[in-house]
This record gives sequence, structure tokens and C-alpha cells, in this order.
Amino acid sequence: MRPPVLDPHRMLAWTPALGQALRAAVRWGAHHTGLPTILVAAIAFVVSWRLFRRSLRFVVEVVVAVALLAVATRFGWITW
Repeated sequence: MRPPVLDPHRMLAWTPALGQALRAAVRWGAHHTGLPTILVAAIAFVVSWRLFRRSLRFVVEVVVAVALLAVATRFGWITW
């Protein structure tokens, strides 16, 4: 019997590998810059948070634009 497509265990099976890769990247950055590991991790966290916030705004704008185009298409105001 095949496992379900949306099995949460299968969907999140990659998270331990991601954690190990992030840990290795922070250690590598600390080693090559001479900065303490905690400082490299803090910088990475702040930069990723800022990128997330900017990306979230962009994603919301794209979703609104797609929704407006879908409504306009549904009402026949525009055709493709």
C-alpha cells in the first residue's frame, strides 16, 4: 500500500538535513571570517528576517494582482 501523498512525516523529512546544513554554513562563516559563531548566526537571522518581510510583501502583491486578474477575467472585462 502506498503512503498518502500529504503524509506530514514525508513532507518534513528534509528538515533535519536542512538544520545540519545551516549549522555547517554558520560554522564555515565563523571560521572564515574570524567572527564568533553566535555573531554570524545573529547576522544571518537578521538578514533572513528582513528578506522574509520584503518577500512577504511581494508575495501579497502578486496574490492581489492575480486575484484581480482572475476576477476581471471571470466577469469578461479582459480576455486572454
